[in-house]
Amino acid sequence: MRYHNAEQIELKRGKCLVRSDLDSPELRVLLEEPEKLFDSADILKDSRTTKAGVAKLAAGSPFGTDEVFVKRFNVKGAWYAFRYLFREPRPFRVWRAAAALETAGIPTPKPIAAIAFKNGLFPGVAYLIRESASDVIPTLELFEKILGDDDARRGYNDAVCALFAKAHDSGVYHGDAKCSNIYAVADSSSTALGCSLGLWDLLSCRIGASPVSERLRMTEIERVSNSFAEIAERLGETMDRKRTFEMFRENYKGRMK
Repeated sequence: MRYHNAEQIELKRGKCLVRSDLDSPELRVLLEEPEKLFDSADILKDSRTTKAGVAKLAAGSPFGTDEVFVKRFNVKGAWYAFRYLFREPRPFRVWRAAAALETAGIPTPKPIAAIAFKNGLFPGVAYLIRESASDVIPTLELFEKILGDDDARRGYNDAVCALFAKAHDSGVYHGDAKCSNIYAVADSSSTALGCSLGLWDLLSCRIGASPVSERLRMTEIERVSNSFAEIAERLGETMDRKRTFEMFRENYKGRMK
């Protein structure tokens, strides 16, 4: 299988995709031991399934930036390893999804490397290393702003529906649609909202050659609307979830091709 803008290389204990414009002997050496990136990382998550953080890098790093997001996908026992024996490695799936979103013109942090190690004959741990999205507005901070401003709330609804309509028209189904997986970056050109939106956390994405079916589109939009209501309720707002979904649905339907 070919991957967009990627060199496929063999490692001592597995295989790797590395972004073509960054590939170098120095970078390949570092990719043999991606776990070391956590030594200089601010850890964001550490669970049975994954570990993730933002790693600070020395000046002149072969990664081409001063910090990267790194995520380790753990192996949850022998049965889990067996199930993934003939499947595409998880960070490789994320790479394909990111390429599909980029082709569709949807912002998403660009992958730098995807690594899949072997544990004997079976899949071992895997790593995704991507750009660290800078100047991201925390989800709760964004909601505190839009819940108190009707124009900003409408702007958010418009931007979210436009984002997913564009993805769905391009055959991309996110699969884990919720507001925390829609990131916001300050953007003065967005007059109502004051920020632009992108998508991340792409492991559950499905990519098809045809536009996403209407049934799956509505499933995705309903998940987003429920997530919106849940966060608003957490911040003390009383929400009518049925009405919230209807607002998202009608806005979205007006953007379907």
